[in-house]
Amino acid sequence: MKTTRFRAMASAPAGVLLGLTLLRAAFAMGQSAQPTSNILSRTFMAQTTSDRGTIFSIDVDSREYWITAKHLLTGAKHPPYGSYLNPSATLDILNPGAEGQQWITVTFSVIDPGKNIDILVLAAPHTVLDKPFPVYTGSKGVQMGGECEFLGFPYGGGWRASFEKGKSIWFPYVKHCFVSALLPEGGKIWVLDGINNGGFSSGPVLYNTGPQQTVFAVISGYQTEPADVIPETPAIPAPTGLPTNQATPPKAEAHGKETVNVNSGFIIAFDINSAMDAIHAHPIGPLRSAQ
Repeated sequence: MKTTRFRAMASAPAGVLLGLTLLRAAFAMGQSAQPTSNILSRTFMAQTTSDRGTIFSIDVDSREYWITAKHLLTGAKHPPYGSYLNPSATLDILNPGAEGQQWITVTFSVIDPGKNIDILVLAAPHTVLDKPFPVYTGSKGVQMGGECEFLGFPYGGGWRASFEKGKSIWFPYVKHCFVSALLPEGGKIWVLDGINNGGFSSGPVLYNTGPQQTVFAVISGYQTEPADVIPETPAIPAPTGLPTNQATPPKAEAHGKETVNVNSGFIIAFDINSAMDAIHAHPIGPLRSAQ
C-alpha cells in the first residue's frame, strides 16, 4: 500500500533549515518563549468535515502521535466537551511544502484522554512525518505570570515563508501570552492572558525556548464577556450663546441596551499531560524506523 508522508519539512534542504534558524532568531527579539524550528515544523493546518483548525505532532517512545482538540471533530466548542466514541477519525492535513494548497487525507485511530477533556490523541496507520525534529512535552516548571507562545492557523489561514531555490513552506502564526491561572478541573486547565482567534484551536502552547522549550498545553478556546453593541453616549445640547436658525437636535430614541459576547483576553488550554498519560496507557502510534 502506498503511503503518503510530508517529506518537504522532514527532509528539508540546508537552505530551508537555515531559513528556519533565522526565523527562530527573529522570534527571539524581546521574547522569552520564542518558538524553535522543531515545533514550527510539526504544527499544521487541519480540516474536518465541519471545522478547520490546527494539529501538531509529537514522538513518544519512538512512536508518532498527533494532538488536536476534541471539539474540531465533535463540534462541542464549549463545555461539556463529552467523550469521543468513534474508534477512528478522518482529517485533512495541509502539506506545508507543497506548491499551492495540497491536502492529504489520513484516517487515524483515536485515543480519548477522558470525558470533558478537550484533547484527542491520534495515531496514523503509518508515520506521516519523515525524519522529524524532536518536540518535548510537559508542564513541570511552568510558573504563574510566565511568558508563553501559542501557534496556529487563525481563520483557516497561514503564512508562506520563501527560501532559496524557490522553496516555500506554510507556517502557523505565532501569538504571545502569559500564564494566568491553573484550574484543577478536567485534567488541569490553564488560563492564559492573551488574545486567541478562531483557528488556533488545537495549537500547542510553548514555555521556555531552545533545548528547554516544551509544549505544556493545547489551545481549546477563549472566555467571552458581554459588551455593548453601541455604547450609550450623552446627547449634545443645542448652543445657547449665539442666535441660530438651526433646529433643536432631535432627542435620541429610547431603546433597550444590546450586548454581544466578545473575546475577554482569557484563553482556555488543556494540560498536555492528559494526552501523555493516554499515550502511555495506549501505545498504539506507528513505530518510527531506526535512522
